[in-house]
Amino acid sequence: MTKIRQPQQPRTFQSVLVTGGAGFIGSHVVRTLLRNHEGTRIVNLDALTYAGNLSNLRDVEEDARHTFVKGDIQDAGLLAKLFEEHAFDAVVHLAA
Repeated sequence: MTKIRQPQQPRTFQSVLVTGGAGFIGSHVVRTLLRNHEGTRIVNLDALTYAGNLSNLRDVEEDARHTFVKGDIQDAGLLAKLFEEHAFDAVVHLAA
């Protein structure tokens, strides 16, 4: 049986992009990241179509580490701007 190695230290992220972060699963991911990663900033990109709803984010809207951006993942210009401005360490892609 192969042993699974545990990381030496927990990974830390300065800046994370979450796509689809206003949906049911995405909003839970956003809350979990904010709760468990104190120094992490979250940029939450969602088009707010059928699955996304800002009411899913009420409890994090006042958190200064969370930034909501209404936009489409197909907008290459917007994505380039966000990546340039925030230098993301990780992307959690949950948008449909």
